Amino acid sequence: MRVKSTWHKTQVKTIDDIAGALAFNAWRITKNQLTDLINEAYVIEKEQVFNVIQEYLCYLIQCVDRLTFDILDAKKRQELIIALAKQSADYYHENKGERIGPGEHWQEFIQTYNSRSQDYSDYAFQDGEPNYLFMRYFGEKVQQAMTVVDDKWIIQQMVEIQAPKAFKAVQKSVNDLVAVKQIISKEEKVTQKKNKVPRSKRESTRQDIAYNNKSSSDHIV
Repeated sequence: MRVKSTWHKTQVKTIDDIAGALAFNAWRITKNQLTDLINEAYVIEKEQVFNVIQEYLCYLIQCVDRLTFDILDAKKRQELIIALAKQSADYYHENKGERIGPGEHWQEFIQTYNSRSQDYSDYAFQDGEPNYLFMRYFGEKVQQAMTVVDDKWIIQQMVEIQAPKAFKAVQKSVNDLVAVKQIISKEEKVTQKKNKVPRSKRESTRQDIAYNNKSSSDHIV
């Protein structure tokens, strides 16, 4: 699947458009981060991979929530975060089903997300970035998801390297994806589509060209 990471600034996009692109990018960021951890010799067993993935996605969604606070009004921001969480749950469910087997993976993710969302509300952003306690909480949750033998240094690794790197990646994604002419809801898009005048019925905006439709030999003059 290919999802554009940025759009032309003159475009109009819906909340669902942006949430879908952000969900894809958050999943891609998470996969890259898992590769980083493995390359640093941290052991993540098959059964633990999706526990770590959950923590990454919850962290990234919370970062998006804070980053869009001054960009979107409260209603659109809430719609965006709900749509992002649900689409992230879709990715989680599909991939865990393929790797681990059938199960209530979607509901599992949403339950974890709701719990983490409540906890993250106790932590703040400082100068536009997650503060130490915000990132430490994330690191502690990743620590709990990983092999005991590797947990000694993981919080330091997360706070100093992984969490800031993941944040910078999702920050760029947010900046690119919300930098459009207008962001509307799905309902607003439906209304606009209903009210849109078909191209065939629009008046010509060309005043410098006349076209005489009299015979097959006619030409533009």
